[in-house]
Amino acid sequence: MKKLGLSVMMVAALGLAACGADDKNEKADEPEKVEEPATAEVEKPEATETEDIMAKLEEPTEDTVCEVCNMKVYVKDHEMGMFSAQAIKEDGTNAFYDDIGCLLNAELKFEEQNTKFVRDFNTKEWVQVDDATLVKTELKSPMNWGYISFADKADADKYVADNEGTEVVELATVQAEAKERFEKKKAKMAEEGEGEHDMHGEHEGHDHDMHGKEEDHGEHKH
Repeated sequence: MKKLGLSVMMVAALGLAACGADDKNEKADEPEKVEEPATAEVEKPEATETEDIMAKLEEPTEDTVCEVCNMKVYVKDHEMGMFSAQAIKEDGTNAFYDDIGCLLNAELKFEEQNTKFVRDFNTKEWVQVDDATLVKTELKSPMNWGYISFADKADADKYVADNEGTEVVELATVQAEAKERFEKKKAKMAEEGEGEHDMHGEHEGHDHDMHGKEEDHGEHKH
């Protein structure tokens, strides 16, 4: 009996071992599941602030007048178009100016901060005034400021090198000049008892002939 019981136990043990081995083999035969990485959603790049602003730019028409001095603003293809300027106000509206002086004076007159643009001298495309390189020249601009602008500083440097009597100036210098002219005009109007809305009524420094006929802009090389 003891031998019989021992034999039964051995058979049972061998059976369990075989089952365990089969389970291991089955698990080994099963292919491992490979988790695929989650596919990231590709987001379209949002338009930059600069692109948004550039998209709001407009072009003056033959009937456009300066917001400050009420004189003609020249279109892009006109020989005086290189002096035209534009501002985008905080409310999103556009305003045009015949010269950089009026562009800067508008902020003083109306006590506002605008996004300001001038034209590149070579391409006549709009460039933000903060990014432009300004050159003081003897060219007759609409308000006799004589400043031209370049999107590329290298172009400005070349212009200065090719044209005697010209120089690169900082925007802060032009802003200081604009403020000085504005304050002088304001004081003069106060002495004469005129309101601030008449400050540009005389179009001080404006060459009226330039709005009535084509002008020779000198011997400056482009």
